[in-house]
Amino acid sequence: MHKMRPENIETNLRWLTNQSHVGGSEESLAMARQIRQKLRDFGFDATQLKRYKVLLSYPDRTKPNTVSFVEGDNTLFHTTGQQYSDLSLLQPYNAYSPNGTVEGKLVYANYGRMEDFKKLVDKGINCTGRIVIMRYGKIYRGDKVEHAAAAGAIGVVLYSDPADYAINGANDTYNVSWWLPRDGVQTGDIRAGMGDPLTPMYPAIENVARLPESEANLPTIPSQPISYKDAEQFLNMLDGQTAPIDWRGGIKNVNYKLDQTDNNDRKMKLEVYNKRLTKDIYNVIGTIRGAVEPDRYVIIGNHRDAWTYGAIDPSSGTACFLELARALGQMVQSGWRPRRTIILASWGAEEFGTIGSTEWVEENINELSEKAVAYLNIDAAVNGNQTLWAGASPHLSQVIQEAAKQVPCPHHEGMTVYQQWAKSLPVEPRKSDSPPKLDILAGTGSDFAAFVLFAGISSIDLQYTYDQNLNVPFYPVYHTQYETFDYMKRFIDPDFSVHLGTVRVLGETALRLADSFVLPMNCSLYADALSTYVSDLETHYGKRNLHDNLFLGYLKHAVSQFSQASETMQEVIATADRTNPLVVRSHNDKLMQMERHMLNPSGLPGRPQYRHLLFAPSQHDSYSGATFPGLVDAIEEGDWVAAHQQLSIITVTIESAAKNMDDGVIKGQ
Repeated sequence: MHKMRPENIETNLRWLTNQSHVGGSEESLAMARQIRQKLRDFGFDATQLKRYKVLLSYPDRTKPNTVSFVEGDNTLFHTTGQQYSDLSLLQPYNAYSPNGTVEGKLVYANYGRMEDFKKLVDKGINCTGRIVIMRYGKIYRGDKVEHAAAAGAIGVVLYSDPADYAINGANDTYNVSWWLPRDGVQTGDIRAGMGDPLTPMYPAIENVARLPESEANLPTIPSQPISYKDAEQFLNMLDGQTAPIDWRGGIKNVNYKLDQTDNNDRKMKLEVYNKRLTKDIYNVIGTIRGAVEPDRYVIIGNHRDAWTYGAIDPSSGTACFLELARALGQMVQSGWRPRRTIILASWGAEEFGTIGSTEWVEENINELSEKAVAYLNIDAAVNGNQTLWAGASPHLSQVIQEAAKQVPCPHHEGMTVYQQWAKSLPVEPRKSDSPPKLDILAGTGSDFAAFVLFAGISSIDLQYTYDQNLNVPFYPVYHTQYETFDYMKRFIDPDFSVHLGTVRVLGETALRLADSFVLPMNCSLYADALSTYVSDLETHYGKRNLHDNLFLGYLKHAVSQFSQASETMQEVIATADRTNPLVVRSHNDKLMQMERHMLNPSGLPGRPQYRHLLFAPSQHDSYSGATFPGLVDAIEEGDWVAAHQQLSIITVTIESAAKNMDDGVIKGQ
């Protein structure tokens, strides 16, 4: 991994951001072909370009989406978005928004969370027949639209408020600093779920039947993003109740009201002309065959498509991905081979709902279930320069921490990436020796989703990020026209040392998984996580409330069984006869399959794509995750019969996983 160079990563990023390359476009296909050729040139054993035919969504180039406010027959203000000189750039839009024209009075709903709509109800404000304006942040944009539709709204307008994206004011923005300019507009998908909308749970290949669009899980009301420059005009239409203090954003000339008074006849008019089209998308798959266990796969993936230039999302990851591929190829040409097969995957159409990766997992589910060791994801690899951030399956937390200990910190001489990570994001801030925090991988925000939630393949997602004390939703120019090479070079990583540190952690992690005789997976850490999830469940919902309605004793006993089996297994592995490859292979298979034992083949109630019993997206925020999701959903709905059923399924599944570690089928009593 010392063969990687920051100047190569910089060259990669300059090339990748030369033009827009949205999923399903000719530009994205051309890039896929070039990446495939690079993998061939690097010396990969095999490469392929895998095509899927999927439903995507685009704005109409000849008829821009329009947001305006009108009074009678008079249009008082309207916006049609940016007029870009680069014709490869699409106008800002919300993918999968239905087309249509709606007109109605305006309501401001803050971030569009469930609690925000509840507060509107408490204040006597009815969203039925209204258009709702909301600011980006806190939750997934698609859930904002879904919440508005559930409240009776007929349309949605989204904007990036400077309180979240330009906290120093409109004069301190790009290209003076990294904050979002007044005319920046965030494009993004608003559909729930992952993969092609018309072939859920099956690959979008030629011979697979498609759902009618009317039966697909698609948004039901039109939605359009705008800039905070334009949002100022619409928010000033509002003259009703004053918004709560914590609902007030950072637009200087806006007083932040919630609604319009009865005698205010102005209305918002929303015209959306998006088109849903069947398009070909492509994944690039490159393989380095393992020398000893070629039937065990360590998979590294990054998506290729971007809404605009994608200097951060995803091309900072793609630039790292290509340098890792070059370094691995150079190692192969020098005579090295990994013990296990390494697969590199460049995914298509991630921005439309992790489509490329999901279709590939669905098509290869049986082989992956048997042979995949782990999936390592890199997306917006460098969105800041403060610290590493990672999410991981619990039993993989140790391997990425050990990898980070081997990599020098980019901006702190004498420190490792691990030390800076532990300092910036400690599990226990009051302890000087606290390990760094790792998040769970339960949302659908990137390509790990299908691997974890559908296939049960242990995964890691990593990135270098900004100071989390800024308390902003994400890097400010996310999914906007300002996500350029210049932005990265000037404000995040001028010398590309952060990129190098990030990809070195990725590479070290991959090599440990691909080359270690015994897989570096610690099942005791999974047991610790399970205990924490049960404790968190009781803390969040209250022990008395839960105990009055549910008996958790069997679940706690199952977790205890799992903990004991994990400890025993770790001891057995530590003392195993390493001269016997069959013994080691047996232990490795148990470690590799442990995540799969947490799957329910039937999936969660109403959400069959999500088969993991421990992790799934929150019902009301697809970006964030919930533990014990089926149980939590039932508790939230007050359905204690369903809660009992989900509790039973979870308990039996954990017991079964414990028995598998302990060879329970053949073990005597």
